[in-house]
Amino acid sequence: MQVIHFLLITLSLMSHSFGIPVKRNWDANAAFTSALNATWSVFWNTQYDSFNQNDPACPNSFFNYASVWDVAVAGKATTNSGDIGKTTQIINTLYKYQNSDGWFTSTPGGNEMYVDDNAQVLWVFLDAYDLTKNQQYLTTAINLMDLIQTQWSEIGGVIWQVGADYVASISTTEAALSAVKLYQYNNDQTLLTFANSCLTWMDEHLTDTDGFYFDGINQKDWAVNCGKLTYTVGVAMSTYAYLYKYTGDLHYVLDAVRKAYGTLTSNVFLRSNGFWNNDLRYVHLLFAGFADLITMCGQSGYIPQVADQALFIYDYDSIGGGNYLDFTSNSETYDRYVADTSDRSIVFQDSNNTYCNGVIGGQLERSLIDNASAAQIFYEISRFYG
Repeated sequence: MQVIHFLLITLSLMSHSFGIPVKRNWDANAAFTSALNATWSVFWNTQYDSFNQNDPACPNSFFNYASVWDVAVAGKATTNSGDIGKTTQIINTLYKYQNSDGWFTSTPGGNEMYVDDNAQVLWVFLDAYDLTKNQQYLTTAINLMDLIQTQWSEIGGVIWQVGADYVASISTTEAALSAVKLYQYNNDQTLLTFANSCLTWMDEHLTDTDGFYFDGINQKDWAVNCGKLTYTVGVAMSTYAYLYKYTGDLHYVLDAVRKAYGTLTSNVFLRSNGFWNNDLRYVHLLFAGFADLITMCGQSGYIPQVADQALFIYDYDSIGGGNYLDFTSNSETYDRYVADTSDRSIVFQDSNNTYCNGVIGGQLERSLIDNASAAQIFYEISRFYG
């Protein structure tokens, strides 16, 4: 046990020495509020009482229901604020996506269901229950957890799309995190067992030699998708933190610290400038993982570097008015980055998906999920950074 304590302290302190220093004069909570306000003011449609997938300021724009993933990300940012009125609006719009079996479909009335989307929906319902004590919200979360557990595949791990064959690392880790989050409400020990089974299976079947997870595997032919994304790492870190909270077993902290340390030292997720290379929609859960590791497991040595990662987003992904886009997705943010840093080593290619009507160089099209992801990032930083 003393060896584990030593390793945790060493890895935490070593995290100070990595990364490029950036200015620290900022208010994470104010950044969170600004991004959340922009999320609502731009994308909430009062006529439909739902979030709009499209930027209403684009020429010829029309209302289109946002995907349930986007709504869940915006919903979690909203529940983080403690705003009961807006939380109730979120819950009411989410119920529009629920089918007769209890799953939340990608769009209202649709027929595609994804376990990772539903896991993030579950987190919103748990937060909503905390804020309102409405028993229906907790019941919805419990029933959804039951559905998620039915997606344990014939080779282990959790199916990504309900009824399909792909077993994804993100659906498996988010199922595990859903289980440990729900545990604090009903103390059902089988939820911790399930979470452990998910993480153990990931270690045995989808973990590369660098310690990071492959994207997934097909349960029919065992074909592995070797892509890697930061959100699976962050979700695993959060799950380990909760398991430590409930059991006091330091091995969980060590598992989380290994992954945390790797994200700050490995070129798998780091650009040449020392900052994370994943898009906002994939990286916000890594910030949540660090926040849980810091606040639940006492790993404060990571605070300076993780705060710098968020400040980079605040400085270079901002397009004004509390709105955010990945800085490599458009010339406006990329050119500002180059002007400030003289660094042209980062790969950049203008994408028509970033502009209204696909006109490269024209009006930027704001993004619901990017705004909401930025809001979540700044909230997570505010949990441990002044």
